[in-house]
Amino acid sequence: MEENTKIASKHESSNLLTKIALVLILLLIVLNVLRYAAYFEKDVDGNVQISIQNDTNVELEHDVYIDENNVIFLSEDDMKNYFDKDLYYENIENNKRKYISVFENKILEINEDENNMFINDERYKIKAAVINRDGIYYFPISELKNVYNLNINFSSDMKRINIEKLSDKKVVATINKETKVKYKMTDISKNVTTLEKDTQVEIVGKMDKSWTKIKTPDCYVGYVKSSKLENENVERQEYKENDYSRFDVNNATIIEINGEKDPEINEKISGYDSRKAKVKEILQEAANEVVQLKGKSIGVKIDITSEKPEDYYRFLKELKAYLNNMNVCLLVVDRNVIDKNELTEICNIVL
Repeated sequence: MEENTKIASKHESSNLLTKIALVLILLLIVLNVLRYAAYFEKDVDGNVQISIQNDTNVELEHDVYIDENNVIFLSEDDMKNYFDKDLYYENIENNKRKYISVFENKILEINEDENNMFINDERYKIKAAVINRDGIYYFPISELKNVYNLNINFSSDMKRINIEKLSDKKVVATINKETKVKYKMTDISKNVTTLEKDTQVEIVGKMDKSWTKIKTPDCYVGYVKSSKLENENVERQEYKENDYSRFDVNNATIIEINGEKDPEINEKISGYDSRKAKVKEILQEAANEVVQLKGKSIGVKIDITSEKPEDYYRFLKELKAYLNNMNVCLLVVDRNVIDKNELTEICNIVL
């Protein structure tokens, strides 16, 4: 009887160990599935995929809208997130909006529901306007590519949009033998696509000694072994503003705009139209000096204690765009109106 009890006990222990072993095996299987799942690209739904520069499958605040003429629209929120953080608007007649943007010395004016825009006061006709769809404002980004210096490709068959920022540096290389582009930096990862020998690709980044992140001609982004690349070279340099670091203040002609001499200056820069009028006044004075001095350095010095930092920020940014197009330096006296770092970004020289 005692011997049978011992046998039963051993049998139960054996079953318990077997169950524990099975549980551990199942756990290992689950962990490995989770581990390797990261190496495979997730299937996407039927929505249009968008890539901005080297960021694939960008998650936008609002869906892309494409009209019957294949004009691509992005929401105001997404415009600010990816292209123009300082984009703003003012209300005009009929409760419509006028949007203003400054990008690389280009000042954009575009009105809601109007099929034209102004760049540095020059009028251009466009195929689509800023529109309001269910309370969300959408911009015809494919019509604004010259404003923001973009290259936009849309494949309706593949439901893919690729937006390339032409102001960014571009490095290219050539595939030296047929190779598979991987979703992750491992040989077991899913293949994104296959590239033939001599295909030119864009270098997104050197990840380590073995792997390089690339973008293909079809705008896929993935990883290849670094040994598969050759003939690396810089195809396009990064956009840089005019360099005024050597501007000689002491030997230049300086046009001074002083708040004490113009007590209405804060009112003049409080709205876009009145601000634009003040900018044009300054530009005319600068243009007269450019003609008379014939090549001598010219600067505009702003010394204002503004009551509204946002208005002052916009005034300086808009003024700088026009001045730098004339090769005129913008100098600003720091009166602690706006953050010093922001001031350094939006003027040429801080005094």
